[in-house]
Amino acid sequence: MNTFVFMKLKTLFKHSYVSLAIICITIFSSCERITFEDYALIEYDGQLTWQLETEEADWPDRIDPEVVVFQNKLWVMGGYNPGEMKGDSYYEDVWSSEDGKSWKLITNDAPWKGRRGHRLVNFDDGTGEAIFLIGGFSSEEKTGKRLYKNDVWKSKDGKNWELIKSGTSPELDDGTDWFPRMYPGCVVTNHGGQNYIYLFGGRTMRTGMDARYATIYFNDVWRSTDGANWEKLDTDDYGIRSEHAFAVDENGTIYTQGGLHGLYFDAEENGTHPTKNWHHLYTTTDGVNWTERLDSVNIDESMMWRSGHKMVHYRGKLWTLPGKTTSSVHYTFSNLNHYSTWTHDGTDFGIDSRGVAVDARHNYAAVVFQDKIWVLGGYTNRNGQSSDVWSATLN
Repeated sequence: MNTFVFMKLKTLFKHSYVSLAIICITIFSSCERITFEDYALIEYDGQLTWQLETEEADWPDRIDPEVVVFQNKLWVMGGYNPGEMKGDSYYEDVWSSEDGKSWKLITNDAPWKGRRGHRLVNFDDGTGEAIFLIGGFSSEEKTGKRLYKNDVWKSKDGKNWELIKSGTSPELDDGTDWFPRMYPGCVVTNHGGQNYIYLFGGRTMRTGMDARYATIYFNDVWRSTDGANWEKLDTDDYGIRSEHAFAVDENGTIYTQGGLHGLYFDAEENGTHPTKNWHHLYTTTDGVNWTERLDSVNIDESMMWRSGHKMVHYRGKLWTLPGKTTSSVHYTFSNLNHYSTWTHDGTDFGIDSRGVAVDARHNYAAVVFQDKIWVLGGYTNRNGQSSDVWSATLN
């Protein structure tokens, strides 16, 4: 039943609960005559063939899981489950899988403790490939400490971890270290013959302030050759953002789009957008010079307004997957602009499908592995926080 109608009925009969109950029973008993087709998810009809690998993986349901491909396996680490009733809802576990179906618990108590909004990359700092865990929001069950982080951890087996960059508390405009944050963009690529980890955007909260004004969104860009030492780049403005989608292609082009930006109180007339056309696709080949891209003829611009979504570069094309609204106040799964799949081939934009195969969802993990796109967990329209695993191949 429509929520507005229900509230009107409740107000009308607030002094007569019996009457309200009778009316509600009458309405609900006739639900079979009410159609909600306008709110149904549209069936996927795009170029990808999606396969449900497992409806419930061995790792617990969660939002904000992170995934990385390492040693020809999928690795899932961390995340958050607000419905967890048995203990700490912030996870510090590490799981690996060769096929996305069967999962092995590597450790249930990694030293970086409960994390969400962190990032994982597979990177070679000169000593061989390793997993690097970067930043995020940490909650430690034993101490109750909850902190935004800018530390970096390294592991070559997922079980044994080395802290290679300790957390610091720099000033916001400090050019020597990036401020602690969650949900940054993070990619690995080669520019000018040098391999780098790039980190850009994200958000944090300042202490001792009203919550409405405490959140800071970033538009800075940092890079590192070893994960321990970071260089801040003097960049174009691609827009402050958090929970944005990001990807990198085989040529070293970095992509980012969408996300949350909140209210930017220092902007002219207190505008809510940090830069013109903030929601468009932005690309860079050096981390410094960012180019804004959009083709409003072939793609509905409203499809760009999403956050908590993912991008992957697969078979020569950028694929942008489901997410939620960019509003921090309202959220609905029924808006197809949040879950349709759009693409970009380096030149042209396109709509792969206005429907969705993996259920509408946000704050999940996505990666390319074994020549497939993989989607793992997140918050779904059917089951809330989930541990399902999907794969997709190009038809």
